[in-house]
Amino acid sequence: MGNNKKGAAKSSGSKRKAPVNNKDPGLKKAKKDVKPAAKKKKGGAAKKPAALSAPVDEDVEIDDEDIEFFESHGQFSSFLNSMDREALQYIMIKACSDALTRSLSYRQSTKKTKQKPMTTPAGKTLEEIEAAPRSMPVTEKAPIDISTKLPVKSIDGAVKPNKLMQEIVQEAHEAKVKAEEEAAEEDEDEDDDEQDIEEEADLGSDVSDLECEEITDVAAPVEKPVKAISPEELKALQVRRLAAKKEEMAVLCEAILESPEDGLKKSKEHPENLSKFQQLHAMCEDTDLTLCKLAMLSELSVLLDILPDYRIRIGGDSDGPQKKKVKEMKEFEASMLNQYQTFLKFLSATATSRLAKLNPNQQTRTPGQVVAFELAETAVKCLAELLKVKFAFNFNLNLIVAMIPFSDSAFLTIQRPTCEAFEVVFKADKTGVAALEIVRQMSNYVKKRNHRVTERMIRTLLAMPLDVTMEAGEIARKVAKSSRKKRRRQQQEGDTIATGLKEAEAVVDKSERDKTQADILHELVLIYFRILKNSTYSPAMPAVLEGLTKFAYLINLEIMIDLMKVLKTLLREDILPLQSAFHAVLTGIKTLQGPGAELKVDDKEFVDVLYKLLLRFVEGENVASFPAALQCVEAVFVRRKEIMVDRVAAFVKRLALISTCLPPHQVLAVSALVRSLFHRYNKLHQLLENDQDRVASGVYRADVNDPDFSNPFAAACWELALLAQHYHPVVASFSLGTADLAPSLPNEYPKALLERYDTQSTGEFAPRIAVPKPNPLFNKISRHQKQKKSKPVFITPSYRRQSAFLTACLELDEAENTL
Repeated sequence: MGNNKKGAAKSSGSKRKAPVNNKDPGLKKAKKDVKPAAKKKKGGAAKKPAALSAPVDEDVEIDDEDIEFFESHGQFSSFLNSMDREALQYIMIKACSDALTRSLSYRQSTKKTKQKPMTTPAGKTLEEIEAAPRSMPVTEKAPIDISTKLPVKSIDGAVKPNKLMQEIVQEAHEAKVKAEEEAAEEDEDEDDDEQDIEEEADLGSDVSDLECEEITDVAAPVEKPVKAISPEELKALQVRRLAAKKEEMAVLCEAILESPEDGLKKSKEHPENLSKFQQLHAMCEDTDLTLCKLAMLSELSVLLDILPDYRIRIGGDSDGPQKKKVKEMKEFEASMLNQYQTFLKFLSATATSRLAKLNPNQQTRTPGQVVAFELAETAVKCLAELLKVKFAFNFNLNLIVAMIPFSDSAFLTIQRPTCEAFEVVFKADKTGVAALEIVRQMSNYVKKRNHRVTERMIRTLLAMPLDVTMEAGEIARKVAKSSRKKRRRQQQEGDTIATGLKEAEAVVDKSERDKTQADILHELVLIYFRILKNSTYSPAMPAVLEGLTKFAYLINLEIMIDLMKVLKTLLREDILPLQSAFHAVLTGIKTLQGPGAELKVDDKEFVDVLYKLLLRFVEGENVASFPAALQCVEAVFVRRKEIMVDRVAAFVKRLALISTCLPPHQVLAVSALVRSLFHRYNKLHQLLENDQDRVASGVYRADVNDPDFSNPFAAACWELALLAQHYHPVVASFSLGTADLAPSLPNEYPKALLERYDTQSTGEFAPRIAVPKPNPLFNKISRHQKQKKSKPVFITPSYRRQSAFLTACLELDEAENTL
């Protein structure tokens, strides 16, 4: 009883370890078996999985009451002595192995990816392993049978099997075979794992430590030979790909035009979430040349359709609260501007980089150079079309800066569309803002190139419609400045109604336009003077002088005096080609007749140079400059009255002299000009009189280059009589009419005749040669054949009587032969 109380007291206070019952033989045996198990753990059994080792008795905290109850009922635990401890261990390990086998078979049935076989981790019991979560099975979708796709029909109508589908089917079959091989390898690995588990389950076997050897004799995977593609098949594949891309491009363009807002949003259907615009732009960077060109032209057409005519203003956060539709519209405009800017950068970079690698003097190009040139040509054409239509839109300055170098390109197909685009802008821009930017950028480019630019680039400036003088431009500049100050003051005072009404008028302000035109004229004169003074031998000199001729009446007196000095120096040195020299003379004459009339300067120096230059046509100089020569003569003698008639007569004699060496259409132009001078100056009729009726002394000096000292009235216009025998019927009749002082018709002015009877440009005789009448001899022969007479027909030829000159020449020949 005392012992029971004592045990109860101990159990109520704390717990202690259960004592070993020495009387119980089962407990003693279990205690003895702990030591060999520990010894085995140090040996080879250490490499076995922890779950397969014999369970080790653990110290369990047991209450004293339980111990006393166990000791008091020891007769009931005697069956422990008869139990086989090793058999119990074998049953537990066999159950664990069966559980692992069922788990592996379940994974194989679900066709999951290859994993290592499950092993019992160390320190875990079988219940913990069974309670661990398992992954769900993954089912694969059934493969699509693409072998039933439609065959391909060739151009000749023959139906062929779809090679592309066959290749895809073959690849799918190979992938299936490969998957089956991998599955078989997985099965073999799982069988090996199961055998290892069964071998480790044998308790009586002692597993010794084995060293793992590295396996080096592994057969390398056999690479299957790649099927070679013939050029015909490759070409067919490219054609099919191009057709598919064309259809895709058409669908994209149609979708963008239907809804530009959706076309600029990111598409969830695309793997990279690109918008339709971005997908269309991505085709511009394709490796196929035809596809790139079509993509650039398609994107150009789409942008020209959706871009607005007004200039988009990107507002900041200071605009205040806005409605939802306003925000959406601004987001759409910002996205559209971003896409437009991306396209401009791509075109500029493509054209610049491709042309930088090409040599204009190279006669033959490689295939890569041909591709580069065609891409650059297409990019420049796209830029030109954008400039023609959207010269007042956003990024117009970037567009102009990118196109200025192309107007000076050595490739005609690059230069021509660029210059034509500039000319269209000059004529279409009512405000003159875009034209002013073009001229400014061109002036900077000319300075950067040291004034060595092409003639076509400078000739583009001739299309500029200027009608404001520099003095009027200064006045307009002051008026525009005062009006801007007034509008700024109204905005500061809060009067936005007047400013809004002014903008809503949509009318170009006259003062602003005049100011812009004055700035354009200043930049033009700056370009012309830079080339005149710094690059005398520039190929653009004819265009420069022609431009000065056109705009000379708009410049002020200070610039005019400087211009006269430069022109006289160039003409005095005689270093200009014939066409440039005529333009220089024409510029000086028009300048002195226009605003330069206030200078009271005689134009004799320019007239003498003109008289000297006309004689160079006889020497075989370039006759392409003949229109400029006619303009000079008309400006000197037709558009104003010349006081010195001897000077006019000298020019008439020189024009008649050079007409004997010119083509028919130029001869007609000279005859028309001479006829107009005969009608304007009556004293010139003395040139049409014979030697007895003409009152003059001395000899005509055709070799003198000063018209005032050539003594023209000492000779007659015998050249007209010579031209009356010309082979051209119109030249002969017109020269005879000029000698008879016949009146001129309204359409018989020099320029019209020069263009109407031009045979060099068309290659045809103008007018056409009439078909001759049939010879009466043919009728006589035909009648004789009908009568069937054998009488011969004699034809008596009729000759013109020989002239005295021909008779004398024949006599001289006979005298030389007799000697």
